Amino acid sequence: MITIKEVSEKFGITTHTIRFYEKEKLVAIPRNERGIRDFDEHSITRVKTILHYRNVGMSLEDIRQVLAHSNDHNFSLQVLARTKEELDRKIMELEETRSYLHRKIAIHQELAEKETMDKQSSYDYSPVHKAE
Repeated sequence: MITIKEVSEKFGITTHTIRFYEKEKLVAIPRNERGIRDFDEHSITRVKTILHYRNVGMSLEDIRQVLAHSNDHNFSLQVLARTKEELDRKIMELEETRSYLHRKIAIHQELAEKETMDKQSSYDYSPVHKAE
């Protein structure tokens, strides 16, 4: 028996999230004779699939449709291609932001080093007072 707690720990999500997916009928989780969720391989794979789709920004409605039409490959292809295009756009934006940060880090690193050198230079040339 694989419990909801074990599945939540395995995927790093809350039990509330799993219950939400079940309530939204995205995943059907078998129950044992006492009514306790007892995950089988299919339900675990389904949760993993949902998490992958959520991770790339797919809406719950798109996930619901792809899962409901899993045998309609043209439909899935359209939704997944649209999701991939959006993900590619976000990756490009993140790469631009990362490049910007690299440039800003280099500038501030150079200025910090110059500032440190200037402080050291001013200490080297400060007048030394003799004890009287």
